[in-house]
Parts: sequence; structure tokens; C-alpha cells
Amino acid sequence: MSGRKLGFAVLVLASCLLSIGKAQATEFQRIPLPADAREQLRLEQKLPAVLHFYSRASQQELLSFYQQHLGQPSLQKVVAGQLQLNFLRNGEQIRVIIAERNGWRDVSLMVERR
Repeated sequence: MSGRKLGFAVLVLASCLLSIGKAQATEFQRIPLPADAREQLRLEQKLPAVLHFYSRASQQELLSFYQQHLGQPSLQKVVAGQLQLNFLRNGEQIRVIIAERNGWRDVSLMVERR
């Protein structure tokens, strides 16, 4: 393959990969957050995408919030005092982990392809 053709092929591939990354980030942004969420970290350029925030809402309020917006979890368990929820949506697995930290709920969301 000539240098020009190879350069063009690399450019097309990079463009496709950037488009895929943008679609994933857009999908990740559709996950609702509680009104009082204090966002600490957002990594959404590629999957798995991660969002970390704090909330004053109780663990039960957060559970109800995500059930209302994402449906019933496919998995719900408590590990080391942390509530772990898994939801399935549009070919993605959304993991929600809720822990207690100094009167706040420490919430981590992770989105990955199934």
C-alpha cells in the first residue's frame, strides 16, 4: 500500500473511532443524576465510562431514583457495606455503587458494553 493510501486509511479509521467515542459519551450523559449530585469525576471518552458523585439522598432514595429512571436492576447486592446495582440498557451494563461517607452517599456509576 502506498504511503498516501495508508495515510488515508489511518485518517478514516481515526475518524470512525472518534465517532464511536462520541456516541458512547453521549449515551453515558443520558444517565440521570439526583438534583443534589456533587460531581467529582467523569471519564467518558471511552468505555468503560465512569462517573463519581456525592449526594445527601439516602441509600433507599438513590435506589428508588435509579429504579425509576433505569428500571429494575438485573443484580442487587450488598458487598462490604456498599449497595451494588446492575442495570441493562441499550446493550450496555450500568453499574451503580452506593456507599456511606461522612453523612454523604458516595456514588459511582460505570457504563460498559455487554
